[in-house]
Amino acid sequence: MKLSPKNYPYNVYHSLTLNATFYKSFSTPKEQTIIYLHGGGLLYGQRDDLPEVYIRSFLEAGYHFLTLDYPLAPEAPLNDIYQEIKKGIHWFIKEYHSTLGISSNSFSLFGRSAGAYLALLLTKDAELPTPEKLISFYGYYSLEEKSFQEPNSFYKKYPIMPEKIIQKLIGKVPIATGPMETRYALYLYARQTGKWLDFLQVAEKNLPKFSLTKSDLEALPPTFIAQSKTDQDVPYQIGQMLQLSIPDSYFFTVNNLEHDFDRQPAVPEAKEAYRQLLSWLS
Repeated sequence: MKLSPKNYPYNVYHSLTLNATFYKSFSTPKEQTIIYLHGGGLLYGQRDDLPEVYIRSFLEAGYHFLTLDYPLAPEAPLNDIYQEIKKGIHWFIKEYHSTLGISSNSFSLFGRSAGAYLALLLTKDAELPTPEKLISFYGYYSLEEKSFQEPNSFYKKYPIMPEKIIQKLIGKVPIATGPMETRYALYLYARQTGKWLDFLQVAEKNLPKFSLTKSDLEALPPTFIAQSKTDQDVPYQIGQMLQLSIPDSYFFTVNNLEHDFDRQPAVPEAKEAYRQLLSWLS
């Protein structure tokens, strides 16, 4: 069956319309929606980056699927990114029946990389309903992680672009779609130089506001964690800490693969990750 998603504007951030894309399950519905947040270091990426084969697997299992835009850094500071995503969740809670035509606003949050980080932050927010479950693919829970504040040895192997070229890649108005072809250079530079938090516009004194404590992690709902032991972006120890701290958690690991190991759906380990995820969800 051909997928037929529908797009809905959920808010306007300055001049930027933020959209949601909704896929209605064509199977026996479980009356639950998976809300997906994309990755890209908060600097690049777009809401439709998840391969269709994965979306189809959720729909076939009876889950509706919703993807959300968010404004990207550095055109938008992290605080604004977070607030806009929060508005997207509120939009879903309010519009699930009248706009989306479904009978329940029960949801689980699914994020990859930076999207998983946002999902973890949102889950501890007292102004939002707690998700039924949480799915973190190679995510992180704290900006106080030392390796995020210093040059990354993996990325330092590549030539460092001149800062004046990097500055030309930064727009004058907010954006929510950042193609890898142009925006990845921002992330590369940020990790090479240790300036990633500068791009997010988070002062050191505010890092705790955008991080989860051990007690925050202990209060999280059931969580599926997936990560490669050779992740070059997010230290594997972060995934281990999530597993150790979240009372009801499942940790799927792979060996000798890159950070976003599920980028190519044909990779056997990627197929197995989603097979186990769907089994865990049910």
